[in-house]
Amino acid sequence: MRDALRWTALSLALSAGAAGCGTPPKPPEKVVVRTDRAVDAKKLLAQAREDAKNGDVEAADRNYAEAYDVGKQLAILEERVQLLIHTSRAAKALEIAKAYYDTHLTDAKGYALYCDTLLAMGRIDQALDVAGSLLELVPQEGVGHEKKGRALILQEHFDEAVDELRKAVTIDSGNAAHHMWLGIALHKVPGRVHEAVLELRSSVKLDDNTMANTHLGAALRDQDSFDESKAFLDRALELDPRNGRAYFEMGLLFNKQQKQADAELALSKAVQLAPNESLYWYAYGEIYRLQERIDEALSAYRKAVDLDPPYPKAVTKLALLFVDRKQYDEAEHLLLSATKRDPKTASNYLTLGVVYAAKRKTKLAIEHYEKFLELAPKNDPDRKRAKDAITQLKRQG
Repeated sequence: MRDALRWTALSLALSAGAAGCGTPPKPPEKVVVRTDRAVDAKKLLAQAREDAKNGDVEAADRNYAEAYDVGKQLAILEERVQLLIHTSRAAKALEIAKAYYDTHLTDAKGYALYCDTLLAMGRIDQALDVAGSLLELVPQEGVGHEKKGRALILQEHFDEAVDELRKAVTIDSGNAAHHMWLGIALHKVPGRVHEAVLELRSSVKLDDNTMANTHLGAALRDQDSFDESKAFLDRALELDPRNGRAYFEMGLLFNKQQKQADAELALSKAVQLAPNESLYWYAYGEIYRLQERIDEALSAYRKAVDLDPPYPKAVTKLALLFVDRKQYDEAEHLLLSATKRDPKTASNYLTLGVVYAAKRKTKLAIEHYEKFLELAPKNDPDRKRAKDAITQLKRQG
């Protein structure tokens, strides 16, 4: 890394004016200018962090950019990119990370940063390619396995993700992020929440940060350790009061405890702090639906669907609310758009089957139920529902 502390000596030749009556010209004076770039970068970085803490993301972003321009330290760029990712500005983060990656093709940290932004954007295939290159570049480190494992989580290949992330932990057991992501992957595998809690505890012990506390709180909630779950989620919010994910997980905790008013309040904070997270809007809609506040549920689901990327389950729930209101054309249009955008989401075809059955389009209903069965996992509980619906429709002719 370039030395951030630089001293520059500039010699300025001063005009001596016209020589008069044999008077010799004055010798040039030497002026030394001290440019303490490290101090400037440090001040800008401190201001960026203060702006981020106060929720002024635009100002924080500007100060991070200036701090990097002055200091040229990758650590500053990494902070800036993470801020943008965690405030739902992943597209801008990707642009910045790729620019560094393109000009530093032998810097493993550049690969890791670029992979992080690809994962945040949901560009899984590209992320896997970069993770593969990272594994070739630094095979002795765990970072490539971590990035590959995270991509596998997004693909919902959870057992494979666990295997990959276990390799990262084995290579570097002192890396808090490796333990955290292994815990997150284990949490996705049915019956392995206890293992997830152990890994997440290790992560928090190594690095007491907001994200690790949030995921540990979520895992403890699903272990039915409600008091301890709330304690870790409170700690996450103590570390970062503007963390939308912590409020989201807190909302799910309150929902599980049947404290719906508290759940609504927590989820309202989540969508306020992270308005571009479609998952949070979906959960917000669910709370309203459970309280039979259908108009408010519709509004939240619409938000979850309109965001990029939309949350898949929100499409289904919104379509079903349209069906309940006999707004079949709206449901059909919504679902056809969803299948065009994402042809592999099984639940959309199941709900289209429901819509076409309600519209008495028997052939189309059967076709879409069959498409659901083709795509749905073997253990999907809705498979029986789809098979029963096909049988009934065929009997009706």
